[in-house]
Amino acid sequence: MVPAARRSVTWSILAKLSAIAFLVVLANIATSWLIDRLDIQIWPEYLEIVDRAVLIAVVLYICLMATPFLPGIEMGLALMMVLGPKCIVVAYICTLIALSISFGLGRLFPAHLLVSLLQWLSLTRAAASLTNFDATPPGKRLEYLAAQSPTPTVPALMTHRYLFLALLLNLPGNALIGGGGGIGMMAGMSRLYSFTAYFFLICVAILPGPTLVILSKVFQ
Repeated sequence: MVPAARRSVTWSILAKLSAIAFLVVLANIATSWLIDRLDIQIWPEYLEIVDRAVLIAVVLYICLMATPFLPGIEMGLALMMVLGPKCIVVAYICTLIALSISFGLGRLFPAHLLVSLLQWLSLTRAAASLTNFDATPPGKRLEYLAAQSPTPTVPALMTHRYLFLALLLNLPGNALIGGGGGIGMMAGMSRLYSFTAYFFLICVAILPGPTLVILSKVFQ
């Protein structure tokens, strides 16, 4: 490929990635605005409105948490901080529901759509790798990753893939890699995790957030 054509492809990829990043940022801004408006409604003059506001907040939190790249955790922390210990349990259960939904959606999501997105972005090598990975039987996918990896890092991570997944869920700034919803969806798509083991994993992995909120309440 001549340098001019290569530069043209590079700029095309950057333009497409920038457009996607812009849409993600716009969605996050809109979501944060909605959370701020809802936070105002949590303190109404009439108590009967509180139940309605909390119900809306809970449903919205599950939807946001299950959706990749959206700041669902902000809604959960706002609920836990504002409504106290009882809501901490509710937020914990809602997080389990949301991450289970994202995992299930990952199992149902057609891999060819993601391949098409990578091809549209001109990431042909990544698209080809994903196509081959999807064609590999689930029981042999770990072997495939080990064979394709140029370094021993990926095989080592996959050997401890459940621990690695727990670390990703608690990684600061994980919204950049899809947030809880995106991570759960990719875990489902990969078919490297059984749902039962995944569910018990997230039961433990999401405990740090509620624990920190409880400790902050205790030591206030």
